[in-house]
Amino acid sequence: MSLVTSRKPATGDERPPAQRLLRAAEQLFGELSYRHTTVAGICARAGMATGSFYAHFSSKAEIFAAVIRQINADLRTAMRAALAEADNQRGRERAAFRAYFDLMSQRPWIYRIVREAEFLAPGEFREYYERLARGYARGVRAAQLAGEVDARYDPELIAYVYTGLGHFVGMRWAEWTAGGRVPDDVLDDLMLVLARGLPPTAAPPDPATDAETERGTATGTDVSSGP
Repeated sequence: MSLVTSRKPATGDERPPAQRLLRAAEQLFGELSYRHTTVAGICARAGMATGSFYAHFSSKAEIFAAVIRQINADLRTAMRAALAEADNQRGRERAAFRAYFDLMSQRPWIYRIVREAEFLAPGEFREYYERLARGYARGVRAAQLAGEVDARYDPELIAYVYTGLGHFVGMRWAEWTAGGRVPDDVLDDLMLVLARGLPPTAAPPDPATDAETERGTATGTDVSSGP
């Protein structure tokens, strides 16, 4: 008689064993926290024998780090797919934010897992945000070269602005509502803020206009209001 070391879960999940373990671990880390999640619990959720866990991960700490990397990869994959359908910077921004928010709505526990990572796996925590920001920065630089975003701004700075906006808007409407969808009017307002704060490349200043404004300021005249 042979010993069965892995079995398919009752839900009929056909993914490879490592992927089943990762998804089960993500759910339990989000629901229970790292401390209260066990290897046995992860295997039970995945529908696998406990002993089979160690064929894929050496410890709970290792699978936790792998979960952080998988979440990051899933976010970037979703945003890349959304970007393929947009043809300008404002459209790309909207598509990327919508993809990000929708994934967070589907898996709102992601926020809790990433917060724990700051203390349990600080290297993975930092890389999680840096990888998101690097992708944003490449897109911003391409938009600057195309004249769609003012080239005076540092692409890395704008990338972290995007990261912060996405994080807190998603937390407010996805995590705090236990999986609610970020409303379209909220996304509309976010796009308006970005359009006003990050307009296309500004026209070069007109020296004659600047000089006239300077003279008007010196004499107390408001040159913008006309004669």
